Amino acid sequence: MEEPVTIIDRDVLKVISVDTRMDILKILAEGERNPSFISKKLHKSDATIIEHLETLQKAGLVKKIETPGKKWVFYTLTERGKGIISSKGRRLVIVLGISLLALGGGILNLFMSSQFAQTRFLTQTLGEKAAAPAVQNASTVAQTAASAAQPFPLLSLLLFAIFFIGIVYYLRKRSNF
Repeated sequence: MEEPVTIIDRDVLKVISVDTRMDILKILAEGERNPSFISKKLHKSDATIIEHLETLQKAGLVKKIETPGKKWVFYTLTERGKGIISSKGRRLVIVLGISLLALGGGILNLFMSSQFAQTRFLTQTLGEKAAAPAVQNASTVAQTAASAAQPFPLLSLLLFAIFFIGIVYYLRKRSNF
């Protein structure tokens, strides 16, 4: 399902530049809500929330839902309002995806570097044994294996760092979202 393209004009930018209004849009992204619920969630007065909701309604980002015979009034996002909120959600999904790819790459790289180190160690050990049957020094063999695998774990550490940073960013933004 494709998201609608949202064109933001100067008036809409002015409307959403207020933090409280963006917070209201985020709450309404969860579903339709009444002003009392929003005011409790944002720790603002009902009058303040109603004023912000009217401004959002004039900008075409929110619509009022009144049921005949009921005293409660609910507000919900319009398609334009959903377009503004969902673009942030799409970015968060991209960050999460890249983070998970970095994790997979880091794990794969660690596995490949250990396989590479073992193969190189066996090749060098068998090659040296065939050339000279004398007993080798154990520290020389250990140094050879360690030097064979050095560049790969650094790449894994970098990928794990990208994963960690991406996950922290995702969780912080998601909690604000």
